[in-house]
Order: sequence, then C-alpha cells, then structure tokens
Amino acid sequence: MYLGKRQKFDWVFVLAAGDGIMVIASVLLSLHWKGLLPSAQGADSIDANWTGVVMVYLALVCLILSASSLYSWAALTDRWLKFFRLTYTLVKTGLLFFCLVFLLNVHHNRIITWLVLQTVICIGLIWIGRLFLRYLMMDAFKLIPEERIAFIGWTPRLERVIKSLQGQIGRFQTVLGYFDPGGETSCPPGDKGFQRLGSLGELEAVHDDQNITLLVMDESMLEFSQLQELAAVCSRSVINFRMVPSAFDILSTRLSTRVVAGVPLMGIQGVPFDLFHNRLIKRCVDIVGSIVGLILSAPIILVCSILIKRESPGPVFYRQIRLGRGGKTFEIIKLRSMKLDAEKETGAKWAVQDDPRRLKIGAFLRKWNLDETPQFWNVLKGEMSLVGPRPERPHFVESFSQSVRHYNLRHNCKPGLSSWAAVHGLRGNTSLTDRLDYDLFYFENWSLWLDFKTMVLTLLPPKNAY
Repeated sequence: MYLGKRQKFDWVFVLAAGDGIMVIASVLLSLHWKGLLPSAQGADSIDANWTGVVMVYLALVCLILSASSLYSWAALTDRWLKFFRLTYTLVKTGLLFFCLVFLLNVHHNRIITWLVLQTVICIGLIWIGRLFLRYLMMDAFKLIPEERIAFIGWTPRLERVIKSLQGQIGRFQTVLGYFDPGGETSCPPGDKGFQRLGSLGELEAVHDDQNITLLVMDESMLEFSQLQELAAVCSRSVINFRMVPSAFDILSTRLSTRVVAGVPLMGIQGVPFDLFHNRLIKRCVDIVGSIVGLILSAPIILVCSILIKRESPGPVFYRQIRLGRGGKTFEIIKLRSMKLDAEKETGAKWAVQDDPRRLKIGAFLRKWNLDETPQFWNVLKGEMSLVGPRPERPHFVESFSQSVRHYNLRHNCKPGLSSWAAVHGLRGNTSLTDRLDYDLFYFENWSLWLDFKTMVLTLLPPKNAY
C-alpha cells in the first residue's frame, strides 16, 4: 500500500540485517556470560562441539525468522513490533533446537542454561533493535509517507475491508471517502460517516485536489470495460489500485499471486496446518494437555457421575457419532446431561434454552462445559484436539453443507474440545454463518498463542450454553 511498503526489498533487508546483527550479538553475549568465549588465559573457552552447536542454532533462528510473518509491513509499523509473535517464534526456535540436540544425543551440562539465557537476550536485543529502526524510519528521517485511501461503492466484502482499514488507521493512513459508481450499485449508508468524493468520472479531478494514493473496490461491482478504464486512470494518476477479487470469497487472507510467463495466477496459499512442524507441535500440546486434563478432571467426573446416577438411572457417559477431520466419523464421549432416550420422539435436534430434556444436574454441567471433560480421552486418542471447530453430528453436517457455503472447510482440521467460535458465544442455536467465519479465522490464523487464548477464555462462564 504505502510507498514505503512497495519498496519491500529495502525495509525487509533492513529488518533482516538488523535481526541478524542482534542474533549474533546475543550469541556472543550469552557465550561470554557463560564463560565459553576464548579468553587470554584460554580457560573454559568454546570447543569444537560448541562451535557446531552455535552454528546450528544460528542457522535455525535465521530459517524460522525468515519463514515467520515478522517481515511484514505490520511488523515494521506496529507499535509493539509484533513483540508477542517475536517472543513466541524465538521460544519455539529454542524448543526445536533443544529437541534437535536431544535427538542427536549431544549432551553438555551447560547447554540448557545457555539456551534459556540466549533466548531471553535474543528477544530483548531484536526488539530493541527494531524499536531503534522504527524510530529512524518513522520519526528521525520520516521515510514513510501518508496513505490517502478512497473506495468505490459499497458491498459486504468491501465493508469488511474498510472496517479493517479503519481499525488499523494510524498517523500514516486516512480514509478520505468514496466514489459513487452510479447505476444500481449501493453506496455506504449515511450513518457510516463516509464523505462522497464524486462519481467515477471525477476521479482524476478529485485526485488532483485530494492526492489519493490508494483506491479500493470490489471487482464484482464493475464491468470488464469499466475496470480497464479505471485501471488506465489510476495508471495515469499514479494511484495504487487494489481490488477485492470476486472469485475468492473465503480463505482470502491466504490469497497469493504468482506470475508464470508474464501471466498472473491467483490462488490460495498454504495454511498453518499444512506445515508438518505446526501439526507436530499442536499434537504434542494435545497429548500433554489431555493427560493433564484427564488427571485434573477425574475427581470432577467422579462427583458428576454420582449425581447423574442419583437423578437418572442408566449410563453415566453418553456416546455419539460425530464427524472429525476429513469427514471421518468417530465416537465422542460426554457426561450424560439429558434424560434417557431424549431424542426418541423428537429425533436429532439441537439443545435450546430451558430444554425440557435436560437433567437438573445437566443444566449445571452444560453451563460450565463439565459434560465435555471426558473428551480429553478423544484428544489423547488423536480424534480431537484441545482447540478446533466443534464436531457436529453427520445428520446436521449433511444439512448444513447444503445450506451454508464452504461449511465443510471446517473439517480440514481436527475438531476441538473448545473452539474460537464457542468462546465468543457462537454455540447452540446461533448463526451458522457467523460460527463458520470464526472457525475459518481459526483455521487460517492458527498459532499456539491463539490456542492458549482460546483455552483461557473457555474457563470463563460460557454464553449460550444450554
């Protein structure tokens, strides 16, 4: 978008070079602190094994930093400089390095303490270095010009773009207003507060007055000939032109363009779960979390089982077929919160508020998600994850996949004991479309931090749990 952003090589190179210098400096500092650098006396100096360990660590840090989103425009302009993502990335690097050393059977009595010290110093130096670079580029030399944004018409997808841009507005961005495309195409409602800049035919004249640097529109709004004319106007006026592609209305944050033989090809790039190390890390967390969960929830399950048995004869646990990753079926385990044969007369249906089929203890169990605790066993078996889209019954999935576009995309990852949609109150008899939006956001933007945040929110009193 920005002039500075278009000069990507410059600021990416500066960030990468600065990070490289800080990583090397952190290694030297940590080795000096541990007394492993060569000294005049030669005592306790670094040996050949340690040289190899340090070189492998440096290579691993460089590879993972380059593969992360730490060299995005947001990473440069964000006030906190993606501090939490930076911390997460370097801690993950340290864990992977430790696993590598352990697998290679490289033992050293100082390697653990050195690695912890190195990670802390590395995080601090890189962040300080980036703050300094940000100060030089934005404050001292003012290398980043203001972005002056205009848009055309109004569609739901364009509204999402503009709303997101407004959320990111800082001292370098201003939304000037909109151009009326004419015809039956809608314009933003008056309560949105956007200024009408004129018709599309007035674009060049308005640009001369307002100095527009970015024009945004939805591709579906104009005919091909109009798009060509608009592109020509933007080219003459040196306006950065961006379109929301009509062919991609889902997983759009993963949209990428590749040029082959001079022809641009547009498509969806990989999501986090496509990477083996992400799946491995998530599975390791699931195993540890499910074991801890089973141990901690065992007394709760025992007490709840006694209360269920006292109120209603029959089995304590309730088993039901659900759909997992790739549409494969598995048997979910829950504490029974309803009467026996609750669906005998009504058939399969969602629970509703004040559901007459619930047990007295069942209302309490469902309110605090305690009926879900046996599913730690499903997580340990690998059928579910601690966090992911909530699994649905095949009967409902068959219906939803016909009525809700892209519904089956949620089956591209393991279902979860908790979900990003559920912690935002999207459970039970709530909007399927909104629920799918949250599930796909999780699918596109997965990270251990997002999993941790979801698990913490799960401990709060849930909404729409009945």
